[in-house]
Amino acid sequence: MSTVDGIVIGGGHNGLICAAYMARAGLHVAVIERNPELGGGCTTEEVTLPGFRHNLHSNFYVGCADAPLFRDLELDRYGFSLILPPVQRGITFRDHTCLVVHRDPKKTAASIARFSEGDAETYRKLYDRYAVRMRPLLLSLMYSPPLPSDGLKARIRGPEGEELLAYASLTMNEAIEKTFENDKVRSFIKMVIHSATVENVPGTGVFFPMAISGLAMTALPVGGSVQLPRALTRSIEANGGEVLRGRTVTKIEVSSGEARAVVLEDGERWEARKFIAGGIDAPQILRLLGEEALPETVVRKLQGWNWGAHTLCTLHLALNEPPRYLSSSFDPDIDRTYDVHFGAESGEEITENFNEVHRGEFPSRPMGNGACNSRFDPTYAPHGKHTAFWWVWARHDLKAGGAAAWDAMREEAARRLLEAWRGYAPNLTDDNVLKTYVYTPFDIPRRNLNMVRGSQRGGGYTSDQIGVNRPHPLLSGFRTPVRGLFLCSSSCHGGGLNGGPGYIAANVIAEDLGVRPFWEKIPSPEWKG
Repeated sequence: MSTVDGIVIGGGHNGLICAAYMARAGLHVAVIERNPELGGGCTTEEVTLPGFRHNLHSNFYVGCADAPLFRDLELDRYGFSLILPPVQRGITFRDHTCLVVHRDPKKTAASIARFSEGDAETYRKLYDRYAVRMRPLLLSLMYSPPLPSDGLKARIRGPEGEELLAYASLTMNEAIEKTFENDKVRSFIKMVIHSATVENVPGTGVFFPMAISGLAMTALPVGGSVQLPRALTRSIEANGGEVLRGRTVTKIEVSSGEARAVVLEDGERWEARKFIAGGIDAPQILRLLGEEALPETVVRKLQGWNWGAHTLCTLHLALNEPPRYLSSSFDPDIDRTYDVHFGAESGEEITENFNEVHRGEFPSRPMGNGACNSRFDPTYAPHGKHTAFWWVWARHDLKAGGAAAWDAMREEAARRLLEAWRGYAPNLTDDNVLKTYVYTPFDIPRRNLNMVRGSQRGGGYTSDQIGVNRPHPLLSGFRTPVRGLFLCSSSCHGGGLNGGPGYIAANVIAEDLGVRPFWEKIPSPEWKG
């Protein structure tokens, strides 16, 4: 038996973030990860050719430039850094027009104005409101335990606060369509939010102001997404923590209502003097605890967990030269854009696409977003070469043959996706494309147990899995009914690469244990208008 102060189950980025805070605060922490490599969705591999590096899951670090964890943990000291390209995001259309988002909001407004002067003015106002003045509030909402609607209304007041909260009653499309008038502008914002695997269902309108806030704050991890877990691991170990790879937790032991230890697959037992934190999805925590440890309402919710209606199928390319888009004749900046969206011309086409995806069909008109990372960081490819990828919305289980059918159609998917991409970037010829690799929805959970049915966000964002309902009102504060057991995974509030769950859990654990934080905590949400 080994004894430490705290145990974190799962070495994904959120589990590592929680552990890094606790280790730096002076606790002896152990992270236990079942895979031989750490990072969960922060993976970088040479899946096409040697020397060509591809991020298989996470790539776009939205809003991370002002995320507290990078400052608090000084991750630059441990080898992690970000690039913020000046031309951030864009969408290219079949009529060879395009819209681009710059770090400079005036340039973004000028690009939008080519489609709609009214929408350009709306963007200026929204940028000033959500990306500048209310950005601290949005950060506090992201990095604090979620509050119930009454609590939010009591703390967020005034006309702007009321407008912000009103988005929570809308669908994603309703929020966008009531704000912008031009269909191409609307399509772009819809694609941006959908790219985070958000569905158009009631409650997802809350993602609209967050999307506007981070629209021009999308960063690329230098050297690959895998550099984040590597830096976090170095931080943990530098502060006396332990990181175990290739070890599987099979049970959380509870005694007198308190989580005391974990048992590994080989029978080894690790005891925690102070806390255990689950960096794995909440349904897995239930299986490790046993149903008798949690209230029946929690058990029912986790047993029926909604993993989301769509996931991603990715085409990775090893290239001689980067994609060059036909719409560069309309605006040359599209070829200097980091996050490029294409495939959708209108809201109707997006709806049609999701209808096909939900039916389990390969979309007749694939759409999604991607990047050519080597344009901004040459370490992603050998000298003079390039890597690129395109994330396309898809379903984990196909109507014909289920999830396993993806293996049989891998080559067909590569052909169809490359053909569709060539419609926008015709220089992706056979001479230019050195190698293709398709990462299918069936591949995702085979590499990462947390990503059930290809869910890359720890569960779908639906009205009953957002805010205090994520994962359940009794668990939304990152504590559980079992004393000493905390949650810190993407199935909690926060999600994504911002590290919200890991950060919030660290604050909650420090509060409960009476640990004095070395960091300056993000204040609780408040807006007086």
